[in-house]
Amino acid sequence: MNLNLGKTVIDFLKARPEEKFTARQIAEWIFSTFPDECQEKKDNSQVLSTDIQLLQQLAAEIGSKRLYLQKKCLALKTTEGRPRKYYYSEKSDSAEVVSAENIQFTQAKGTNSSKFGEHRLYSLLSVYL
Repeated sequence: MNLNLGKTVIDFLKARPEEKFTARQIAEWIFSTFPDECQEKKDNSQVLSTDIQLLQQLAAEIGSKRLYLQKKCLALKTTEGRPRKYYYSEKSDSAEVVSAENIQFTQAKGTNSSKFGEHRLYSLLSVYL
């Protein structure tokens, strides 16, 4: 049986929503869950001779398919920093930002509680100009 890496990654992340994993961690899970397919991949390769090389290859393939997987499954998201982390979330991008920064938005109902009202800012702007 041939391993469909893209579908496997999406299924893995979908089963663990909101949990973040590196490509290496996903590759290790694939290696332990699908040993026969991984052995077949290693046997068919002229370059891969050890399990460590196979893990590196799987992690590299996951990283190279990132954009394709994100287009295929819109709920698949990644972090920006290195190492990049992959996760599955049904939240919108703005909801992701709010939860990542732990910002609590409260909407004022018809009142402006800010220190500087719009009219006061105009005078500051004219002094600046």
